[in-house]
Amino acid sequence: MDEDVAQLKREWRRRGRQARADRRARRHRLDADRTRAALASLAGVETVCTYLSCGDEPGTLDLARELHQRGARVLVPVLTDGHGHGLGRPAWGWYDPDALRLGLWGIPEPNGTLLEVGAIGEAQVVLCSALWVDRQGYRVGVGGGWYDRALGSRRPGASVWAVVDDEDVVDRVPREPWDVPVDAVLTPSGLRTPVAAPSAYGMDGDFS
Repeated sequence: MDEDVAQLKREWRRRGRQARADRRARRHRLDADRTRAALASLAGVETVCTYLSCGDEPGTLDLARELHQRGARVLVPVLTDGHGHGLGRPAWGWYDPDALRLGLWGIPEPNGTLLEVGAIGEAQVVLCSALWVDRQGYRVGVGGGWYDRALGSRRPGASVWAVVDDEDVVDRVPREPWDVPVDAVLTPSGLRTPVAAPSAYGMDGDFS
């Protein structure tokens, strides 16, 4: 059964990457709309954790820069130097638009002091990558599993948002026992949160 789910996820990832590629012509507009929605939803939040986008990913670079300019602290993954990659989960660094490098797989990351994986506990809101998210909050990521592991170190009460396009929210995705559901989905049309949040985000959870 586990191998069946793993195979399903591989197919969902393939479809998700193709869908992203098909949206390249609309990417700038989609990202601009999502950035506006994110800034409105994050007003007053002092510390945000986010990935820094590359390639066809939903863009977060403008959002990180704007949050930094507004005085928020922005924590981002660092996957190079053998640190995060060797652990199977990221280290972290504080975002500074003037101190970035291209890291593993061309992902932008801070060129400075590394923080341990537990630094995610500083963040009030965590923005995580996803290819798909279902209406119970479960996501299909890109396959590294870093966020599922790192989220175990987040602070109590921290909110986790998956960053996707509206077309990426579906009824149900394949899931495994260790998958961690998100609290909300950030799309170009706004922040979508569960109507109900039963224990462990059971099948009754839904997004409006």
